[in-house]
Amino acid sequence: MLRALSRVLGVNLDRKLAQLHGRFDELTTRAIAHATEQVKETGLTVGLLLIGAIATLLTLIVVLAALYLWVDTYHGPFVALAVVGAVTASLAALMFVLAYRRARRQPVPAPLYLNPAASPAPSASSPVLVSAALPPLPPNASLFDHLTHRFSTRVAAASDEALDAAIHAMRTSSRPALFGTLAAVALVGVLIGRRR
Repeated sequence: MLRALSRVLGVNLDRKLAQLHGRFDELTTRAIAHATEQVKETGLTVGLLLIGAIATLLTLIVVLAALYLWVDTYHGPFVALAVVGAVTASLAALMFVLAYRRARRQPVPAPLYLNPAASPAPSASSPVLVSAALPPLPPNASLFDHLTHRFSTRVAAASDEALDAAIHAMRTSSRPALFGTLAAVALVGVLIGRRR
């Protein structure tokens, strides 16, 4: 009945649904490509930070060994161990004090709600990914074209808000929460990929 009604109004429902499906597939492909690129960049950054941390730890071990050998040469092994212990204890205390001061200075971020009305408006500098992909409506468009365009626009706006919320969560969340979320997403992706 809906097909007959759409033919009376001069609208090819199958063609419109195929166009919507094509647009949705294109938007999905773009969003997945963007998310994949962000994950690659984040993974590379984390890998480089991990290598830097390991190199720093090895350098600290070499410096402590050199300090031990130098003090051992002049004062004996027990004094050398005491000096190395005092240096590492001082370094640990300094790191704890810096971490404590940094935690007190940082403001507590506002909770992130999934309600679109409560989410902040996107800033002018944030990229609009999904809404920009929608073509403008031609002037001689039918009623069904107006309805589908309005629906597509609302879906694109909701996608933009979801992407903005994800970017906000990625920038303000703690690292364990972020890595836990990434691990859960990767697990879901593996499970979905196996079913296909």
